[in-house]
Amino acid sequence: MKKKLLFLLLLAMSQVAICAQEAPQWVQKKPRPANDTYLYVVERGVGATEMEARNRAMGLVYRSTIERLALPINLASINEAINNGSNYGDNAEVMNIPVNKVCEYIQQEATQYAVYVLCQVAQYGNREARFTAFTQCNSFVEKQDVAPFWCNDTWRATNYPREQYVQGFVIGSIQAGESIEQTYQRLKEKAQAEALQNISATQNMIKDIPTLSVESWHNPQTNEVIAFAWVKKEDLTRTLKKQIISHVTRAEMALEEAEGLLAEGEKGAANKSIAKAIEYLQQVEEQQKVVQSVDSNTEMEDIAFAESNALKQRVTALYQQQKHGVSVNIGGEVTVFDKSYPTFIQQIKQEISLMGCTFTTNEAEADWVVRLHGTTQEYNTLQNSSYSAFVVMADVAIEIAKKGQIIYSGNVSQKGVHTMNTEQAAKEAYSEASKAIAVQINEIINN
Repeated sequence: MKKKLLFLLLLAMSQVAICAQEAPQWVQKKPRPANDTYLYVVERGVGATEMEARNRAMGLVYRSTIERLALPINLASINEAINNGSNYGDNAEVMNIPVNKVCEYIQQEATQYAVYVLCQVAQYGNREARFTAFTQCNSFVEKQDVAPFWCNDTWRATNYPREQYVQGFVIGSIQAGESIEQTYQRLKEKAQAEALQNISATQNMIKDIPTLSVESWHNPQTNEVIAFAWVKKEDLTRTLKKQIISHVTRAEMALEEAEGLLAEGEKGAANKSIAKAIEYLQQVEEQQKVVQSVDSNTEMEDIAFAESNALKQRVTALYQQQKHGVSVNIGGEVTVFDKSYPTFIQQIKQEISLMGCTFTTNEAEADWVVRLHGTTQEYNTLQNSSYSAFVVMADVAIEIAKKGQIIYSGNVSQKGVHTMNTEQAAKEAYSEASKAIAVQINEIINN
């Protein structure tokens, strides 16, 4: 038994790079898979303990795999792992998610731990993954003075033409107090953000891009870090179409559940199912817009346009059945850099109209009164060789009252990005904030 325990201990140590060492090569550059049935994924989790950081990193791996393959799996347990650092392992095993963790690298920072994980994940949802052994967990990066091919503008234009690829390319410096691994991570995220922005310069539609690949390189001569993110448009649209079908199916199941609960008089439980359906349908709408932005020739039936619209109508009917015309008064002062922006109030009304509520301008007659106070401020500017992306933060204070009694007060902050100017970026921030605020209003009224 002692020998077995010693063997297991040595095996575990061989798979973990300790923080005192230089980061292993796979942290900066993902290995190439041995066959086309799987991919390599690298994720980073942060927590107060190693276990918490590890669970968050693995939670991200499982969530991205579920979304990419459009697996019919509830994300609640995965989100719990990400948010709370709870153990993901049992749920993941039961769900049979095609993921194989092969390496991890631990960094101990000032007050927390950062854990990087390298995982093999299935390439296709309808084909069994043939995972292979990986023995380079502790292979460290050698200093390279020669830039990779993708650093060259001409090479990228030839091998990753924008007609076929969504891409982001950024150059940045190592900031004070920042490790090289943190710089890699920051620049990779910035490259991903630029790739997302390049899908559509007018909307913040999705938070991440499935099947996206990211590379980075440190230039020892200039001490700059260069990052390149790309995804083939064909692969992106194929994956998103699968996700759309999955989310439409989940929305329909949630509505069927809500209808059954309403028939049984379980109003509170029905509200939760309806809210779940709305969340799925919002994802569908965002993904539909991305597909249409990437491929203008997309047929409506390929993105379940008619099906999703029919489900939206069912949501409206359920709310009308349930609420019987609850009246809401919405007002307040919302500005874009000190200029009045009444459009935001209309966006909120549009979002909560699915609840079946009616709106009144008479505060005294309203069942619910919602007061909003919104302001904006410049947050950042992302520079690119061809354009700049403006980032603006919108802050909205919320107060919800019923019959003169304040039921809820809180605040929502949201970033918006636009390539035109800060004003348009502010409007994008408000557009995103309206969705989160509508969810809060929904929860308060229903409960």
